[in-house]
Amino acid sequence: MLDGIARWEGEPLDLVQRVDLSADGLVLTLSLDTLAGEAGLTITRLVPMTIRRRGVEMRFVINGAGAATAKADPALMKAITRARAWFDDIVIGRATSLTALAQRDGINDSYVRNLMPLAFLAPTIVEAIAAGRQPADLTTEALVKRVQLPLGWDDQSASLGFA
Repeated sequence: MLDGIARWEGEPLDLVQRVDLSADGLVLTLSLDTLAGEAGLTITRLVPMTIRRRGVEMRFVINGAGAATAKADPALMKAITRARAWFDDIVIGRATSLTALAQRDGINDSYVRNLMPLAFLAPTIVEAIAAGRQPADLTTEALVKRVQLPLGWDDQSASLGFA
């Protein structure tokens, strides 16, 4: 079989005979016929994986696969940036209230109220989000609507899946 691998020039996907989705992950069945020179040789492996909701989309998260390509979430970064800018505006007196911020920016004041806690995210969390290393299911909506953000940075890391 090792000689067959050395001579083989096909694409890796040419070996895939079947892919099944199970509760535990992906079950890959690979045909080794072309590599071994014999018919009927297959190998089946389970790739542990979970399915996570991310906003309106679903993502496959392969367990223990190492670092995937990091991709920052622009909506999440924008929300954090806005929250920090609004907090700065309140602190230095450019705005007198959250309602004043909402009126100035032409948005709903409940939106400002919902985003404002993001101004107090731990720096390590913000850095991870900027680098695209946040958990797959961490979105702006999840952060604002589904998570009661703790004040302590270590508690934030634990509750948001960074610890």
